[in-house]
Amino acid sequence: NQAWELKRNGDSSGSMILYSELYEQLIGDAFEHTGGSTGLAIDDKEKVDKYLKGDKLACTILNNMAVILAEAGNKDGAKKYFKASIKLIPEDLNYNDPIIGLKELD
Repeated sequence: NQAWELKRNGDSSGSMILYSELYEQLIGDAFEHTGGSTGLAIDDKEKVDKYLKGDKLACTILNNMAVILAEAGNKDGAKKYFKASIKLIPEDLNYNDPIIGLKELD
């Protein structure tokens, strides 16, 4: 919520920093939960992604980061984050924001 408040109040860079820190924390939690190694083998990546798809937090964070980048005119960066968000949408969640965002950039 704090990151979104910063963005809403015009501090996009501060918001991106908080979102990045939160996402890194999620990745760390995923590695801890899955027992992954720091070398990030393919099997570890799949376990981490499965863990991150356990709820909507990861895909929401990535989508919000994509929105900030899109608003700043960084289309390539925004596309990257929208695509990453789409990959982490839980299968039972109807979350179209990153799909719509990606289409709007094209």
